[in-house]
Amino acid sequence: MMRKVIKQGHNTLTLTLPSEWVKALNVKPGDELEVAEKNGNLLVSSEGHFEDKPAIIDITNFTIPLLWRFFQSAYRSGCNEIKVLFDTNRKVCEDAYHFYTSQFDYSKLGEKVPSKPPIVMIQGVVDRFIGMGIIETGKSYCIVREMGESTIKEFDNSLRRIFLVILQMFDRLIEALSNDEFGDSDFCKEIHTIDLNIDRFVDYCCRILNKKHASFSDHEKMLLFSTLFLLELVGDEFKYAGKHIALSKESLKGVLPLAKMAKAHFEMYYHLFYKFNRDAAIKFGNNDYNIYQEHFKIKQKLNEQSKSMSGHFMMISKFTLSLVELRIEKEY
Repeated sequence: MMRKVIKQGHNTLTLTLPSEWVKALNVKPGDELEVAEKNGNLLVSSEGHFEDKPAIIDITNFTIPLLWRFFQSAYRSGCNEIKVLFDTNRKVCEDAYHFYTSQFDYSKLGEKVPSKPPIVMIQGVVDRFIGMGIIETGKSYCIVREMGESTIKEFDNSLRRIFLVILQMFDRLIEALSNDEFGDSDFCKEIHTIDLNIDRFVDYCCRILNKKHASFSDHEKMLLFSTLFLLELVGDEFKYAGKHIALSKESLKGVLPLAKMAKAHFEMYYHLFYKFNRDAAIKFGNNDYNIYQEHFKIKQKLNEQSKSMSGHFMMISKFTLSLVELRIEKEY
């Protein structure tokens, strides 16, 4: 829609707001609106006027993976209140918080996690999501609500934290390979625990993108969502590498050069993300080519366990290249 700019006084220009938008958000004279400048565009938002966005999730007959997907989707979409309904006839449930590790990873290491009552299981799920808490419980339900308001600054801080946690996992993995910590189930648990922080921050960033949508252009939102998705996949690859080390019965030191190259590669992307320039992009491109060349040279000298382990670092490098592609697109 087109709007005419009106001059008021000597240096003031005003613009009228669309009446349908004003009515929909119940904007009144004297209210404060957030105005952000984005690449020559003005974004006007009235975040404080959005009504609560409730959701109801009936988890009866849900598998644990399905429960996670439903709750995660409601959380990411920005729901302020989530009512969870459950079957009162079911006295115990699988532990949702440790489901994947207990079913697939820890089980191979002899780990068993006991079942829990439904409300305890749900509490474990809720604790995984930043800013949410159970405020009411009943015989067959509980109500989960947002305990504080998220902000754009929290998005920036959380995104930065994802990068730092990934670099932390690189350091821990390199340390484990250097010290021959193979065959240690505790290392597998440690990496899984660190990766949970990535998952939490990714979900929180997605939530803020959806709740504070007026602060981002559609193009920027698309690129940020894709970036978050790939960063989550990078974190998952560390989990697989951690399990590989925990299950290995021989030294994996041979992959140390690849691990260090993958870390340096990701660090280049990290700096490029926050301070983009052409020379840094060229340096990254050359480094990406060198990693693939070195991988095939090193792989020929590795034992079978190490060859398989090297695949995790090559996958991380592939994800990193895709992340750089998204960052380049952000420039246009």
